[in-house]
Amino acid sequence: MVISLTDRIARQALGTTQRAFDPIVRDEPRLLVLPMVAIDPDPNQPRRDLGDLADLALSIQEHGLIQPIVVEAVSAERYRILAGERRFAACRNLGWESLPCIVRTVEEQSRLALQIIENIHRKALDPIEEAKALQRLMDEFNLSQGELGKRIGRSKSAVNQSLRALTLPSEILTEAQASGVATKSVLLEIAKEPNAERQRTLWNQAKAGELTVRKARTTPPPSAKATARR
Repeated sequence: MVISLTDRIARQALGTTQRAFDPIVRDEPRLLVLPMVAIDPDPNQPRRDLGDLADLALSIQEHGLIQPIVVEAVSAERYRILAGERRFAACRNLGWESLPCIVRTVEEQSRLALQIIENIHRKALDPIEEAKALQRLMDEFNLSQGELGKRIGRSKSAVNQSLRALTLPSEILTEAQASGVATKSVLLEIAKEPNAERQRTLWNQAKAGELTVRKARTTPPPSAKATARR
């Protein structure tokens, strides 16, 4: 019997199902290094134009392939891409002979997407968990911000705002997630600040409970105050 998403959420609310709450859904798929010649693009891939791959190839060349592509086995020695065709094409352009791949079935990949989306819609996510879940959806399923917004019922600008939290320095992200003292709006205002030192100052104020969204928007940086006094 197929259980709808609404029914499953209702059952979880009543405590009749038990599923560990993990907003990023840390699954343990098979990770294999496969020869490029054994991997085929999906012939039904709706996105025919992969766009300019130069910047992506340069990033992969400098930092490696941070997010493996996702494939399914179609025979004993052949695999089809489920997600990551641009990464695959960029690595092929770089002359790579093999590629790290996560091996899943179509059903497993669809289930993973459903789990992540379901967790995003739950209200227990903190801003950092939510941003990481959104980023994983984009990475794993080759989604633009606009496409992701359509899948989860949000505007492109709302998705962009949520993801902006991940531009904060790693130490602030760690502290913010551990403390839970800052709201999503406050974190996003801090993320808008281009100066790293200023971000740290605002974050310290937020930790002390002294920073509101209005104050973050209206309080000029120290250099601006000094200029105004002259």
